Amino acid sequence: MKMVSLIDGIFWGVLLIVVGVWFLVRRYVPVHIPVIRVIIAVLFVYIGIRVLVRGPVVHDRNTVIFSDSTALHYTPDSGRDYNVIFSRGDVDLTPVAVSATSIRAQVNVVFGSATLHINPATPAKVNMSSAFGTVDAPGERTVAFGETVYTTPAYKAGAPALEVRAAAVFGRLTIVP
Repeated sequence: MKMVSLIDGIFWGVLLIVVGVWFLVRRYVPVHIPVIRVIIAVLFVYIGIRVLVRGPVVHDRNTVIFSDSTALHYTPDSGRDYNVIFSRGDVDLTPVAVSATSIRAQVNVVFGSATLHINPATPAKVNMSSAFGTVDAPGERTVAFGETVYTTPAYKAGAPALEVRAAAVFGRLTIVP
C-alpha cells in the first residue's frame, strides 16, 4: 500500500509541475497545445491504472464489490445499509435485538448473490423486491419481479421489529432463518 501511495504522490506532483510550467511558458512559446484535453486524458489513464493496481476503492465496510464470499455482520455502530455488488456475500442480522423502537436495515444485491441471516425469534418484517433477479424466503416465498413481504414467526403488526428492505437487481438474495 505504501508503494501505491508513493506513486499517487509522484503522479500528482508531476502533473501539477507540468501544468504550472505550461502556464508560465505558454505566454512566450507560440505553440498551441490543448492542455485541458491532455489533462483529462491523463487523468482517465491514471484512474484506470489505479483501479487495476488497487482495485476499486470502497470506504464503506458494509459494501462488498468484486469479492468472493464475504460476511457482513450487524453491530449497532456498523450502519444499516448492506450492499453486495458483483460479489457473493453473507449478511448476518441475527445479533439484532429489537427494543422499544423498530430497527431498519437495507440489503441490496446487484449482479451478485447473497444470503441474509435473520434470527426467527426476532420480530422481523422483510419487504422483498426484485428486478430481473430473485429474492427467496422461507416457506417457498419468492419474488422474481416485483415485491412481496416475509415476516418471521415472532413478528406482530404494530409492535417494534426489525424492518428490512431487501432488493435484488440482476442478482439473487436468499433469506435464511
